[in-house]
Amino acid sequence: MIISFATPRHEKLANDHLALEKYVAKQKAHCTADEVIATLDTLAAAESSFDLPHFLHPHPLSGSYKGYFAVWISKQDRIIFRPDHEGDPEFRIDNHKTIKRIIIVEICKDYHKR
Repeated sequence: MIISFATPRHEKLANDHLALEKYVAKQKAHCTADEVIATLDTLAAAESSFDLPHFLHPHPLSGSYKGYFAVWISKQDRIIFRPDHEGDPEFRIDNHKTIKRIIIVEICKDYHKR
């Protein structure tokens, strides 16, 4: 999939291992920077969301994240993204398996925390 980032900060985290390690530690995440990078690499290697491996548990979100999707980094931590479907004639809103371009909005997010 083609990956973009919602903010320059997210892009820096994806491209700067040391910054990502510090971010993961600050978040008190249950994952490592290497696991985040491996998950981002898997997303980038997939042709579309249909090709994502099952161990990432790709799933649509609801509530305040309605219209967004997540994949697992660990049991608690997720990468949250939204489709970047502008100009993509194959994208269908009723079929999230057609996503080919995404915008990462959260890295290492535990949305189960209250």
